[in-house]
Amino acid sequence: MGYLLIKSLHIALMLFWVAGMVVQGFVLAAAANLPGPALPQELARLRLLRRWERTLTTPAMVGALATGVYLAASAGWFGSGWLSVKLALVLGLAAVHGMQAGRLRRTVEAAGGDEGTARANLLPLVAIALVLIIFLVVLKPF
Repeated sequence: MGYLLIKSLHIALMLFWVAGMVVQGFVLAAAANLPGPALPQELARLRLLRRWERTLTTPAMVGALATGVYLAASAGWFGSGWLSVKLALVLGLAAVHGMQAGRLRRTVEAAGGDEGTARANLLPLVAIALVLIIFLVVLKPF
């Protein structure tokens, strides 16, 4: 019963984490296309997203990582090939999250103007990593 509760919590935390990353990606892409500095209402939305990122998305990431390690340890999966690949993908997602959070912070601090940072849209990487992670977890192919 405890394992299933932790597994449910892990899935919920992953949903919050990935959903937050997707929203960040869309908002950052939209902010990059602004013709000039952000208007006050646009800047207020960026600040709200930054607050959301700090209070929900980042804690969800930390909780998902912690519950994932617990699940892997309790099931004896460390050393499995599929888990090693999954962990690499999860660390990649964490890196993308960090890049997006930093870009969001710089965008807000620059008042929505041109902050001079890279404007690469990382949403395709998030989607591909998520699909691969689900495939690995469900099928455990190797």
